Amino acid sequence: MNSLRLRLLLWVLVPMSALLALSAWASWRDAGAQARTVEDARLLASARMIAGQVAWSDGVLLATTPPAALDLFASRERDRVYFQVRELGGDLLAGWPDLPAPSRITASAPRYLQDRFRGDSVRMVSIERDFSDAHGRTRRVQISVAETRGSYQALRMALWRPALLHASLLLVLALASMLLGLTLELRPLLRLRRELLRRADDDLAPLRAGELQRELRPVVETINQQAARLTRQIDVQKRFVADAAHQLRTPLALIGVQLHDAASQAGSAPLQTTLEALRRGTRQLGRVVEQLLSLSQAEGQRASAPPRAPVDLAHGVREVMLELAMLAEARGVELGLDPLPAQLPRVLADAALLHALVYNLVDNALRYTPTGGSVSLRLESRGTRVELSVCDTGPGIAPELRARVFERFYRVEPAPGGGSGLGLSIVREAAAACGAAVRLESAPGGGLCARVEFEAAGAAQLTGR
Repeated sequence: MNSLRLRLLLWVLVPMSALLALSAWASWRDAGAQARTVEDARLLASARMIAGQVAWSDGVLLATTPPAALDLFASRERDRVYFQVRELGGDLLAGWPDLPAPSRITASAPRYLQDRFRGDSVRMVSIERDFSDAHGRTRRVQISVAETRGSYQALRMALWRPALLHASLLLVLALASMLLGLTLELRPLLRLRRELLRRADDDLAPLRAGELQRELRPVVETINQQAARLTRQIDVQKRFVADAAHQLRTPLALIGVQLHDAASQAGSAPLQTTLEALRRGTRQLGRVVEQLLSLSQAEGQRASAPPRAPVDLAHGVREVMLELAMLAEARGVELGLDPLPAQLPRVLADAALLHALVYNLVDNALRYTPTGGSVSLRLESRGTRVELSVCDTGPGIAPELRARVFERFYRVEPAPGGGSGLGLSIVREAAAACGAAVRLESAPGGGLCARVEFEAAGAAQLTGR
């Protein structure tokens, strides 16, 4: 159970439920005391009314039962009422002869008794009175009245139920208020979660803790500190890669020149084959070094958020096509540009990163397109966006792998183009730094289409206002 909301609710629900149970028990006891008080008062009133009807008549002690004495017990529960009037140590004057009664009580105080009579639980009161006749004779009479407990239980429940309902309602309201409060108070934390989910995988910018409660701010501060440490480590690694790549450029260039000179000299066929293989390997290694430098530059520019300026995308595309024309010819791939729209706005981008983006897109397409295939470029204006499409007739990329090909050094197997797995990583970083969006789609005739959407430069940006 890892839900903070549920755990807090349980921390409140358990003790409050225990308090509710204790309150219900106390209310039940108090309701019983009140119902017993009412019951005892009714029994005592009936006994006194019956005692008021005991009198001497012709030297004989007689007892009559007034109807009002029994009307006191009228109720919907239809309780049975029993009474007994008996001389102490003498005859039964009225009532039920087998009704149990206390052996002796004081004349001044009634005696209450709870017993069973004829299979029912009864509550009984007994009082004693002295009666004297005209000749001075005195007789002590005991009057007992008993009632079954239906009315008592009904009254007790009627007194207890509202208290229980009120306490239960308070518990429900308290839990609902707490749940509402938790939902409202956790909103800043949920907004922080949504912000993190919207971020790119490599976005380690500090989180804003201004809206969070004081108790949660240390958590965010700790996350920011950890992110800062990771950023420093990543920066060190990036600088190392950039510095290493930069240092490798000159030795690789010298090796390439020396291999070219060695290949131009006479030698055996196996030696020439070996030298040609070394030259290809050196060119491949040099290309990897250049791509590492381009990737490092794109990542650095993206992190620093360089200012974007209006750039002629069509001009940049033509430059890249001229640079890669020899590669296209060497691989036997047709490289072409569709007719441009009549009005093609400039795009907001960084010129160097834009060149790296287009170059790597076209280079990647050329290297993965087999001999006899084609690579076509298209520029389209779509309202406030300008789209660049680079489509090839190569093997394409399966939909489930299109997200992974932007990772560094990831290559789709088999990789006929001899790529290093860095081209699309450079494209992604350069596009992010230029505020563009990249997506990969299947080409209509087979192959792959890479589409990049740039933000078009507005009139105010073109005039510098």
